[in-house]
Amino acid sequence: MSELKTEEEQIEAFKSWWKKNGMMLVIAIAVAVGGYFGWQAWKTNQANYTSEASALYQNLVQASADLSDENNQKTVTFIAKQLADDYGDTGYAMFGQLFVARVDAENGKYDEAIKALDDAIAKTKDISFAAIADLRVARLMLQKEDYAGAMARAEKVSAEEFAAQKQELIGDILIAQGKRDDARIAYQKANEALGVGVKHPLLDIKLKDLVKG
Repeated sequence: MSELKTEEEQIEAFKSWWKKNGMMLVIAIAVAVGGYFGWQAWKTNQANYTSEASALYQNLVQASADLSDENNQKTVTFIAKQLADDYGDTGYAMFGQLFVARVDAENGKYDEAIKALDDAIAKTKDISFAAIADLRVARLMLQKEDYAGAMARAEKVSAEEFAAQKQELIGDILIAQGKRDDARIAYQKANEALGVGVKHPLLDIKLKDLVKG
């Protein structure tokens, strides 16, 4: 009898506890389950969102293969704008601006190209992207024969992985000013930054031309 009484007491105790806490437990479980499925749905949406941006970017890259074609230029500009408007928080939108600048440069609109790159730089904290954009701005300034501006932008690049590109560009700027000795030093630094065993045929040609001169 004592065992039966104990079981009855346990049942009654559970009923009493459920009356006080049962609803809260149900709610807690519902919230936990809902949170799990909500998290899974969010992850799925994020994956779809990124996938859509990636597909658009691939189309942009394909269209940019021949920017001498006016239709391709329009396609690049349209897709880049769509990326900026609808997927502005992705890297695809950021890199899309590099192609907008290429379209402007193709049409000789160097100031517009520089603005597109500067706008992209202002919106990112990515050091590598900023370095790529700064190097492109420097090349555009070189095209404009703004040698001081080009040099300032090239020297702004601090990322070590772009040291070779930076020094080669500095050499190009110096060559444009007729400073052959300084240019040779810059090209040599670029060659050293490439590392042992890495070949850069165009850089080799530039160095040989200066040695001959």
